[in-house]
Amino acid sequence: MAGASRSEAVPRNYLSYLRNLFQAENLATAIVSIFVTFIVVTPLIALVVGSFLVLDDLGFGAEWGLENYREMFEDPVIRRSFFNTLFVSSGATLLATFLGVSLAWINARTNCPWRDRLEPMNLIPFFLSPFVGAIAWHNLASPKVGMLNNLARGLFGIEGALLNVNNLFGIIWVTGIFFTPLIYLFVVGSLRRMDPSLEDSARVSGAGLIRTTLTVSLPLVAPGILSGAIIVFVTSAGEFGVPFKLGAPYGWETLTTQIFTKAVSEQANTYMGSAMSMTLGVITAVFIWVQRRIIAPREFTTVTGKGFRPNLIDLGRWKWAAFGYNVFYIFVTVVLPIFSILVVSLHNVWVGKIIPADFTSLNYERILFFWSPTVIQPATNGILNSFILAISGSTIAMILAIILSFQIHRRKGRFVGLLDFLCAVPVGFPGIVLGMGILIVYIKTPIYGTLWILLLGYVTRFFPYGQRNVASVMLAVSEELEQSSRLVGASWATTLRRITIPLLKPGIFAGWLLMFLIFIRELSISIILFTAGTETLSTGIYYLQEYETESLTCTLSVIQTFVLLACVLLFRKIVGREALVA
Repeated sequence: MAGASRSEAVPRNYLSYLRNLFQAENLATAIVSIFVTFIVVTPLIALVVGSFLVLDDLGFGAEWGLENYREMFEDPVIRRSFFNTLFVSSGATLLATFLGVSLAWINARTNCPWRDRLEPMNLIPFFLSPFVGAIAWHNLASPKVGMLNNLARGLFGIEGALLNVNNLFGIIWVTGIFFTPLIYLFVVGSLRRMDPSLEDSARVSGAGLIRTTLTVSLPLVAPGILSGAIIVFVTSAGEFGVPFKLGAPYGWETLTTQIFTKAVSEQANTYMGSAMSMTLGVITAVFIWVQRRIIAPREFTTVTGKGFRPNLIDLGRWKWAAFGYNVFYIFVTVVLPIFSILVVSLHNVWVGKIIPADFTSLNYERILFFWSPTVIQPATNGILNSFILAISGSTIAMILAIILSFQIHRRKGRFVGLLDFLCAVPVGFPGIVLGMGILIVYIKTPIYGTLWILLLGYVTRFFPYGQRNVASVMLAVSEELEQSSRLVGASWATTLRRITIPLLKPGIFAGWLLMFLIFIRELSISIILFTAGTETLSTGIYYLQEYETESLTCTLSVIQTFVLLACVLLFRKIVGREALVA
């Protein structure tokens, strides 16, 4: 009898094990974990492997070798583009750091007038397209058709061009001012939470305002400044739209424009593109490693156990100078670029001068009402495709984010560290690098040439943004409610639907809207993966820029910009300021 009992127990235990294994919770987390691992790791492996494959003399077969790397370092154009990338990234980082830290200090620590109203406007460039910003500044400060140059000629009789953004310094200017909010977001929270007694001690000791700020305030938020600077550096290195508009046509190539050339030209060599992508990927990976392992863990005590509100520094009459400085930043990053593309879009032909008598709505009619379909089709396709990708991509990414956050922060299994690392990898690699890897993996599959490959690229690159938003809320919510639900017999799916998701709504909304905004303006991945019929808003702008007039290009740019601004207003209405600056 005892033997029979033991023999019956084995099947029961085995069946119980199988039932537990195939529970919805285990299946969902396992499937999502495997899927995320596959979509993140596969493109990177493809890049590594592809970089060591060399096209044969006929351009059909491939063999193993280091010829791609050898050619890359010997080719003067590629070598120059490498140094141009370092120069642009360094310059943009310095400019964005100066602007971001100074604006954060003004808004967080001083009595600058209307700083609460100015702060949301400081963040608007974070949501707008740098590519559109480059188009706008080209029409503002190009030597021949620049609105500001023609204004200077007319008002002051200046010969030649007062401004010229069609060079490396123009790329630095546009990239720096549009990435300033990244620095701002890293710094402003620490400044707001700083213990004022630290600065008071310095002031009592005789230090002036400037000395206190430079020797006490800023050193205390140094980890945030350095983290933001590294993010700006790697983001600038991976930026495609700005150097494509302001640099490449005038002989100022960067690595991203060269990768694009190698990937989509008539004599495309994806293996060489892989080697160049690996070079850019290694640069960004090193800096991200430094940020995560050395800078981010450092903590300076800026908050003590005492409750307090940091004292606002009275700038006296200088508060109006601070106000003017902040307004000037908003003017050059938001008001002036939008005004530029709007004015140009109202002209049939842009010659660098505002001619009210020539204002027309014809460009908008051609794009919005499908006039001349053979000419405007990529633009009209782009509007519909971008909304399809933004809505579906954001939804899929948030589903992944919820399940991944649950797996990482609630189950805490053996592979939590690996999953957490995989959620950070896509953020550290430029979009054009990941896009190149995805192209290599899927170019011979049925999804190539469809919206599915763009959707896959978007989700792969940006799902970590949603995961971070959900995780931040999940970590602030106690597990007790979920545990109580399970104890009274509710399934995992029921608990997720009735308890977890309602509690995570702020993070879910924030992540979904943030990714929707990013997908609407995304260019780096789209430019590598799109084909005829799968254009997005950004690639539609690229198409018009290449094959149509500047006026039509600015028309679609205006449409994209106002869609983004409407989404920003919705974002703030639903989520509030704290989701961005806390």
